[in-house]
Amino acid sequence: MITLDWKERLKLDTEDFVERKLPEGDYYIDIVYNAYPKRVDNKIPSEVINFVSKILTSKIAKTAKDYIPFYDYLWNDKGDYGRQIFIYIMRTVVKRDPEFFLDYLHKNIKKDPGSAEVKALLRRAVAPLMTSEGKKYIDTVFNWIGIDDVELHKSIINLMVKACKDDPTLIKNIFQKVERGWIYPTDHTLRDSSTFLKAISKIDQEFYISVYDNYKNSRNPVFIEILSSSLMAIEDPKAIERLLGYFENWSQSGNIRVKKAGQVGVRYLRKRIKK
Repeated sequence: MITLDWKERLKLDTEDFVERKLPEGDYYIDIVYNAYPKRVDNKIPSEVINFVSKILTSKIAKTAKDYIPFYDYLWNDKGDYGRQIFIYIMRTVVKRDPEFFLDYLHKNIKKDPGSAEVKALLRRAVAPLMTSEGKKYIDTVFNWIGIDDVELHKSIINLMVKACKDDPTLIKNIFQKVERGWIYPTDHTLRDSSTFLKAISKIDQEFYISVYDNYKNSRNPVFIEILSSSLMAIEDPKAIERLLGYFENWSQSGNIRVKKAGQVGVRYLRKRIKK
């Protein structure tokens, strides 16, 4: 716990940094917290960094666009402490001006897409926006799928799933965006689509089953592989039988990929029927 004396000192030093250092382009924020005497595993305690971040954010939030070079410095040059402060600031300023700061975050995320800090940034700064105004910003955030990184894709799909849980009316819209990727699949397409469909099966089984109904006559191996890898337990026995019919049909295909995916689906669904 930070003592009252240290809170007062950190507050005054942070305010001084904002008033005198930032306008001069002096971004050495370390000067505020380095004097703090206690360390945890040789590091400044997180509560100290968060306290400084809170004061800093309160002072710059109203004119947040004026400090882009400072944010760049925090994200690119100040290591763990800098990114912790960056994320704290973004939690506030993204909500104040989503269009501007989502575009700004996109540019920064591209530099280090798979990092733990990016995951934290999405979770803390972007997820709340998706919860409150998902319909408005889904397109912007989903387009970040264009960045080729496994961990980033997982984080974005998880954001989309959370948005669907918060507002199931978003399911159709988001699935259409996922589905567009099936035409020109990448290395991420099967995994991303499967993750999303499996999650949707737990939110809206009727919609989930309708996806299989819509593709029952397809012979595209990519589509069948996605559907096979996305199979989840469903409650309606008639729907299980119907899906089994689709996969039995595919399991007899002359296309080896379609046949294999069909066989996988048949085995899974027959086990579900036995249960």
